[in-house]
Amino acid sequence: MRRLLGLTLLFVLALAQAFPKEAIPFEGKTLDGGYFKLTEYLGKKPIFLNFWATHCPPCLMEGPELEAYHQRYRDRIAFVAVDVQDHPKMANYRVKDWGWTFPVVIDYYGDVARAYRVGYLPTSFFIDREGQVVAVHPGLLIMRDQSGALIKDFLTPYLEKLLKTP
Repeated sequence: MRRLLGLTLLFVLALAQAFPKEAIPFEGKTLDGGYFKLTEYLGKKPIFLNFWATHCPPCLMEGPELEAYHQRYRDRIAFVAVDVQDHPKMANYRVKDWGWTFPVVIDYYGDVARAYRVGYLPTSFFIDREGQVVAVHPGLLIMRDQSGALIKDFLTPYLEKLLKTP
């Protein structure tokens, strides 16, 4: 049992080391036909960067929730989503259905996800205004039971921590 815990700890530490420590600038077309440049966001306010896809069941569970958080924090935190290796029409359908009002960058070939070393969807990065990655969360940020009751909210503590960074 002790060995299993030790191996688990080593795995978690290795995983934590795999992600970049600083935001990697990227740019690309957005689902609404615009153009996005991360460098235009850096230095202004902290960034919540979420990698997702329509072929990812956990992303489909979490997606409808994100706009409410965006509305709550939009004056203090920039929300940006990266749609990874997806058909833009499918992604656009979901984004419209969910009512997302923040930029969604198309990462058709997965280049941005590879640069950020994303191996699991969804994965979220919490980046301070200076471009330092202060936290990474692979997996669901918001969990609900079958009746819709909130089980766990990982997102709010991450966003609040992000607001406390210089």
